[in-house]
Amino acid sequence: MSVQRPNVGIRSNSWAPYWVRGIVAFVAGVLVYQSMMLGLDVHIEWFSGISAFNAAWIIAMTIVPVVAGIVVGAIYGFGGKYLAHFPPALTMLYVYQHTYSVPDGTHLIPWGLWVVFVILQMEFCAIGGFLGELIIRKRFSWDSPGFMPADSEPLPLEEEDTTNKNS
Repeated sequence: MSVQRPNVGIRSNSWAPYWVRGIVAFVAGVLVYQSMMLGLDVHIEWFSGISAFNAAWIIAMTIVPVVAGIVVGAIYGFGGKYLAHFPPALTMLYVYQHTYSVPDGTHLIPWGLWVVFVILQMEFCAIGGFLGELIIRKRFSWDSPGFMPADSEPLPLEEEDTTNKNS
C-alpha cells in the first residue's frame, strides 16, 4: 500500500522568495533592535563605571536581542535562527564605529570587551530566532497540507514491497 502525499513542490508556499524574506527580516530585526536600544537609552559601547550596569542595561543585553530575534525568525521562517545573528552584530558595529564623542566621564569600551558583548547579543538573538521559528511552526505545522519549510525537498514516497515474502 502506498502512502498518498499532498502535491507539494520543492518550493515553499510562502509569501515571498527566501532572499526577499531575508532582506525584510534583516531590516525589521535592525529596526526593532535599534529602536528598543534607543528607547532604553542604553549605549553598550560606552563605559562609565559599574553604575552603567543597571536594569536597563541588563534588559538591553538579554530581552532586546531575543525580541529582535523573534521578529527575524517569524518573518524569515525556517532558518531564521541563522539570519538572526546578523542584525545585532552589524548594528553594534555601525554604532561603535560611528561614535565620535562620548559624554564626560565616559569612554568607549575596549575592543575585546566589545566583541564579547557582540557575541552575547548575537547568541541571544539566535535564541529569539529559534523562538520565532517555533511561532511559525505553531501556525503552520509540519503536517499542514501544502506547507513545506523554505529551501527543502519533500521526502520520497514510500514504495510498495513487491518482493515475494513467502520465498
